[in-house]
Amino acid sequence: MSTLEERRIRCPSCGKPVPAMRYCIYCGVKLPQVSPQVGGPQPTPPRQVPAPTPPPSPIPRPAAREVRRPFFPGAKSEIEQLMSGITTLYERKASLLDLFRSGEVSERVFLKLYKEYSGKLKDYLKAREAKLDELRSGLEEKRNSLSDIAMRLEELEIRAKVGEIDPATYNQQAEKLKTEERGLNETVKSLNADIKALENILGDRKPSEIRDLEARLKSSESAIERMAEEGKVTQETLDAVKPDIEEMLEFIDSLIKDRKEKEKKLREQLETLQTRYKLSELSIEEYERRKRELQAEIDKLWE
Repeated sequence: MSTLEERRIRCPSCGKPVPAMRYCIYCGVKLPQVSPQVGGPQPTPPRQVPAPTPPPSPIPRPAAREVRRPFFPGAKSEIEQLMSGITTLYERKASLLDLFRSGEVSERVFLKLYKEYSGKLKDYLKAREAKLDELRSGLEEKRNSLSDIAMRLEELEIRAKVGEIDPATYNQQAEKLKTEERGLNETVKSLNADIKALENILGDRKPSEIRDLEARLKSSESAIERMAEEGKVTQETLDAVKPDIEEMLEFIDSLIKDRKEKEKKLREQLETLQTRYKLSELSIEEYERRKRELQAEIDKLWE
């Protein structure tokens, strides 16, 4: 018997319910032919396996970065966030320049976003300067208070030594001043940490990452100048972008200038070492040892 339920009708001759076939299985009378009932039991059609839907094109995302380094141990989170925002905007501008010179963004959209990021960066830098002024003023005030407490402690000690105040009074007043002094010292320590963090622009980036950022900006500057010469960008875009890139490059150079000068000297030593080896002044063992030492010094510069 079929696993599917059969439709049945009543035989007009014997009156028994029988399968809807051509003849009655009991009396053999020809059965009336009926059309299939709508909604009645129907054979189950083979299951259609839907064609696989191609996955959507992935949205490009920035490459994952390492966890940011702290700008300065002990700095407040609001300071960290401000400085992190400055780093982000420098990197965002560099990424936008990369997209533009590779032809992935139109000039109109590029210029709009570049001006937007530049404006935000200026706002962040102004906020940083204002915060620095505020903290430096507060630090000076706390240092003056510490100097005043030191003088009062010395004065109190002398009054006790000459017998003007008794030891119990001295100890009580001295302890009160020392407690105030400890609190001020903690505040000074915190203020110094915040100031160091604010002075440390791009401080959450390794020196090697700052050097790479400089190289990207230099490449973008050269590419945009070339595009302007070829008539691929307007003079408006060149005038808006080139001075800004030069300003960023000047600032970044100030951050890593000492490291670049040290690296230059070490590479000159490497070149001299190689020349001495070629002139047979050094053995292969001595040459390789000194070469490893100099290369390790260069690598350490950019850690």
